[in-house]
Amino acid sequence: MVDCLVVGSHLRFDGVWQRPQQIVTRLARRVPVLFVEEPFPSAVSADRLTREGDVEVLRPLRPAHAYAPDEATIARVLQWVGARGAAVWLYTPMMLPLAGALPDAPLVYDCMDDLTAFENAPPAMGAREADVLDRARLVFCGGASLYDARRELGSRVKLAPSGVEFDHFARAAEPHPLYAHLPKPVFGYTGVIDERIDFEAIDALAAESCNVAMIGPLAKIDPAKLPRRANVHFTGRRGYDELPAFLAGLDVAIMPFAANAATRSISPTKTPEYLAARKPVVSTPIADVVRAYGDVVTFASGARAFADACMSVATRPDDARLERGVARARDAGWDDIVRGMWNALERE
Repeated sequence: MVDCLVVGSHLRFDGVWQRPQQIVTRLARRVPVLFVEEPFPSAVSADRLTREGDVEVLRPLRPAHAYAPDEATIARVLQWVGARGAAVWLYTPMMLPLAGALPDAPLVYDCMDDLTAFENAPPAMGAREADVLDRARLVFCGGASLYDARRELGSRVKLAPSGVEFDHFARAAEPHPLYAHLPKPVFGYTGVIDERIDFEAIDALAAESCNVAMIGPLAKIDPAKLPRRANVHFTGRRGYDELPAFLAGLDVAIMPFAANAATRSISPTKTPEYLAARKPVVSTPIADVVRAYGDVVTFASGARAFADACMSVATRPDDARLERGVARARDAGWDDIVRGMWNALERE
C-alpha cells in the first residue's frame, strides 16, 4: 500500500505551473507528498523544507551545481518517509538515487520530455534514463511520441497525455491591462521561452501590422537571439492565475516551436489551455499536436508561412473549428488523467 509519495523533479515547484504541479497537487489530496527538487546553487549548504498547499517541498541548497540529491538530502527524505509505505515518482532520471534509498518502494517514471535532447543535458542523462526505464514499475508518457519510443517495454508503459483545468481557462473574460493600448490583432504565447522557440517565426510575424506577446520566463537562451521590435512584448514570468486574463486579450494563441531535437517529442500542455480559453491556435507542425489536434489547430512550417497563417486565422476566424477545439479541451481534464494514473499505481 502506498502511504506517501516522494517526487523527484528537475523543475522547481514554484516555477511555471505545468504537468508536475498539476499532477502532484492532485496526488497530494490522496497521500502525503514530498516534492524533492534538484540542488539549488547557494552560498550556504542546507535543505529547506516548505509547504505549498498540500505538498511539502524539499529544496537542497548547495554551493556546487548538481543534478541529483546527495547523502544529506537522502537522509532528510528517509526521515520524512519514516515507517510509511512510500512510492517514488520521478520527473528526471537524475533523481534515481531517491529510488535507490527506498529499494522496496515502487518506482514511477512520469516522462514528460525527452530530457536527453535538451541543450546542456548532463552527460549521464541517457544512461540514467535507461536505468530508470529498466527499474520502473510504471512509466507514464506525456505524449504519443514519448510513448511510441518506449512502448516496446510492455504494459507497464502507459500513455498519459497532459490535460487542462478547463474551468480555470474558460473563465477568461477581462483582458490583462497589457493589451489596453495595443492595436489588434494581438498574437500570444504562454510558457517558458528557451531553445525550443523559433525566433525567426516570431520576427516574421512581428513584421506584420500586429502585436506579439511572449508571456513567460526566459531560460537557457541568449537574449541577443530575441526579436527586438517595439511590437514584441516579453512579459517575464507570470502566475498561473494570471494566464486566463493574458489569453483573453489575444486574437490568436501561437506555438512557434523550432524544428530541433528538443521539440521532436514534446506534447505542449498549452494546446488544450489555449482552446479552453476559446482561442484559435496556430502552431508549427509538432508531431503530437498534429496527431491529437490536427483538425482544430492550424499548422505552418517556416517563418514566413507561420506569419501568413497567423494573419489569416486572425482575419478569417473559423468558429466551427474553434468550437470543436473547445469540446476537445473540455474532455481533457486533469482530474480524470490523475485518477487513472493513481489507479494504475494502486494495481501494482
